[in-house]
Amino acid sequence: MRIILIQPALEDFYSTPIRFYPLGLLYVAAVLQRCGHSVAVLDCLTPRRQSKKPVPPELQYLQPLFRDNPYLFKAYYRFGAEDDDILRRVQAWRPDLIGISSQFTAYFDQTAGLARLLHQQLRVPVILGGHHATAFSAEIQERLPFLHRVLTGPAESALPVFLRESGHGAAEEIEWRDLTPAHALAPEGAYRFGKRNGMSLVASRGCPFRCDFCSVHAMFDRGISYRPVATVIDEMRWNLIHKKVRVFNFEDDNLSWDRSWFVEFLHAVQNDPELAQCELTAMNGLSYATLDEELLIEMKKAGFRQLNLAYVTGDAGLQKHYHRPGQVDFAALTAAARRLGFFVTAYVIIGLPEQTFSEIKESIDYLLSLGVLVGPSVFYIPPASALYRRLPLTEAMRSQWSLYRSSAFAVETEHLTRAQLVELFAYCRRRNLEQRENSKTIATNG
Repeated sequence: MRIILIQPALEDFYSTPIRFYPLGLLYVAAVLQRCGHSVAVLDCLTPRRQSKKPVPPELQYLQPLFRDNPYLFKAYYRFGAEDDDILRRVQAWRPDLIGISSQFTAYFDQTAGLARLLHQQLRVPVILGGHHATAFSAEIQERLPFLHRVLTGPAESALPVFLRESGHGAAEEIEWRDLTPAHALAPEGAYRFGKRNGMSLVASRGCPFRCDFCSVHAMFDRGISYRPVATVIDEMRWNLIHKKVRVFNFEDDNLSWDRSWFVEFLHAVQNDPELAQCELTAMNGLSYATLDEELLIEMKKAGFRQLNLAYVTGDAGLQKHYHRPGQVDFAALTAAARRLGFFVTAYVIIGLPEQTFSEIKESIDYLLSLGVLVGPSVFYIPPASALYRRLPLTEAMRSQWSLYRSSAFAVETEHLTRAQLVELFAYCRRRNLEQRENSKTIATNG
């Protein structure tokens, strides 16, 4: 079969382009190629473009809160190609099957609209897969009855079954740790980290922790598994040679959890003369409970320059309540990291059901006192998580998927109003800017 895989455009107040490398689709493509099919990948987020759109009706409540606040979002955009352009590009491929990524719950409206258009115009079977598709498969099938199939779970387990049942072969079991994404299908030079070519990859799947607000286990079940170090190094080297990639972003949920594996990997990078000149990042965040100064030294030698740390909250009671792992001395860790030359960002959640205004502000102020950048992550409805199952959501909130995003400020609690959520978010952004300007002044006067 001729199969085209599509990463749709999205609509939001902002986007983070370095996080949208179509890694999931490239894994899907690798599975399909192994099963003998001809595959193309269409990333509708590249080339990078954006067009201003009206704020949708369900988000209109935000406009009075954002108005005249220099630290909030000013406009709503479509990021990526328009649907008529996508239709032309898909038609040119003449596919027998269309697969669309449905990763993010908040962007389902764009995914659904594209799926409907392609089905109506091309009369080709359309399937959906991804994290959102896995979390809400039955609901999606009910909303979009024309879909040929909604696939759930990882590609290497879902696709062979689908292909076999639809009469297109694929009986073999595929082990994901031996599977390399089809990076050759990614658009050339489309993914940049600053001025350098970048890409995303994973060395592991899953997480041993069970944080209530996380939904990773809906996709990858319990536990964590790692790919062989040599396989990861080979993947990096291929992209360095063939795609001129110089920045490798690991999207793992817990890259550093297995210390022996991580040290082996860091040493392998250090011992490779070309890879040792590249930069490594982990934009999805690292559990700081797994780090210490000895490990930070090895990370720095291997090319890590920044640390994204999942701080969440400084309240020990809330950490225990949400099943966060045991914590290390965060102040000592960040001091060591800054001493070694790392740029440190610590992410704090704003608006968990049991959080208070004062607790969140104290966490922000504490992190700022350590000299780190604070990443404010406004709490949103986490599909298929333990917390999702016990949140007292109205039926309207459960069904209005476009609210499942940080920028919606959608979840008010008994402790926090929407106005307070916005206030804390703006406060964090303002203090970050002030601290950055103060640092520049000190450096200049130094």
